[in-house]
Amino acid sequence: MLFSPFFLLIHVLIGLGLLIFGFSLFFSSAKKPSGKKYKHQGKAGEPGTCPVCGIVLSPGQQIKSAVFPGEDDRICHIFGCPNCLPYTDSEVHRFCPVCKKDLKADEYLVARIFYRPTGKNHVHILGCVNCRNGAHKS
Repeated sequence: MLFSPFFLLIHVLIGLGLLIFGFSLFFSSAKKPSGKKYKHQGKAGEPGTCPVCGIVLSPGQQIKSAVFPGEDDRICHIFGCPNCLPYTDSEVHRFCPVCKKDLKADEYLVARIFYRPTGKNHVHILGCVNCRNGAHKS
């Protein structure tokens, strides 16, 4: 009775069901989203876009920069946004928008800020520390 064809067929079907369940359990988890939000790439020069990595900033995110004293226009160092500044996320590509070379963790962009009476300031990126100092020219 234990080795009847019907008994063996039931055990084979149960085994196949468990095998299919195991494959779906392990291989379908790779298709699920990882929980990270997709970071949208913006166009260079658009407001609300990080000039270092090109990612559109979420509401409340700000670009870390240092502005030096001056009159109507000031020199500014742009370090990056929260997406690219810690430089631990290897998915984010940091680059100079002028020379298009990759930026290392300690490199930044040099820019000029023009203050206007209307309150809408203008930022003009001059390049990274390497292309401003001639380090990329060979």
